[in-house]
Amino acid sequence: MLALRKRHIGAAAVMAISLSLTLSACGGSDDAAPAESATSSAAATDEAVVALVPEAIAADGKLTFATELGYPPFEYVEADGTTLTGFDIDLATAAAGLMGLTPEFKNSSFDSIIPSVKSNRYEAGISSFTVNAEREKQVDFATYLSSGDAGVVATGNPKGIALDLTICGNKVGVLKGSTQETVSAPQLNDACKKAGKPEAEFTVIAASDQMPIALQSGRVDALVVDSGNAGDIAKNSKGKFEVPAGALLNPVLLGALTAKDSGLAPALQAAFQKLIDNGTYQQIADKYNLSTSVITTSEVNPKV
Repeated sequence: MLALRKRHIGAAAVMAISLSLTLSACGGSDDAAPAESATSSAAATDEAVVALVPEAIAADGKLTFATELGYPPFEYVEADGTTLTGFDIDLATAAAGLMGLTPEFKNSSFDSIIPSVKSNRYEAGISSFTVNAEREKQVDFATYLSSGDAGVVATGNPKGIALDLTICGNKVGVLKGSTQETVSAPQLNDACKKAGKPEAEFTVIAASDQMPIALQSGRVDALVVDSGNAGDIAKNSKGKFEVPAGALLNPVLLGALTAKDSGLAPALQAAFQKLIDNGTYQQIADKYNLSTSVITTSEVNPKV
């Protein structure tokens, strides 16, 4: 049987953040990308957090984060085409401020982020990554949010799809490299097989911003995505999509990731915990309608 469930900003000092935007998210390369800038609330440095930052990372005064833009409400570009926004962007900016560093965000395809951080191309990754044992073998995590899988369907849910046996036999979209592809899709189809029902036909979609297009075009009947992203897709669909009723699938923790044993994860964890304790974290969560996903304690590499 399938188991169901899935600084301080108050003063708002303003700083310029250097942004390198990849022209093609699928390529995962920012070599040809123009430099853009945006303003964001920054955090005052915290001596205890600064002391945890590895010297090699502190040396240039910058902290480079790989992220896949186009995944609201976590990381995306505003309508002006240059300003980065989202929960992950704001949280990483505030955390970097506590560390005495200027954040730089590098647009990368989701499935390229872990390899890029492992190879030290980028110092960290923040892109709604689920923390799991397999990933913890490759990188270190500092947790910052809870989440789970949710569905997105056409308004009215004409096919009656939820993240249970009703998904069997339908066409379903998942993001390439996501845990929805590697964990949830096999889990759902295993339940379909055990129930003697036809498996769902899962389509792996290359980029986050292509997911709603696949649903609207009829290429898929439903999407399986992170619960925060599901709500945002429905909210911004002008009434075309909804999140079907039902429990979340596979509740998880999300974390920012760093190269294994680089020493950066404890600094990020300390910064996240400071933001949780001083209320800034809750303000950011409220801003992006993620208040039901907040955590009270950030951890490095929790047992999962």
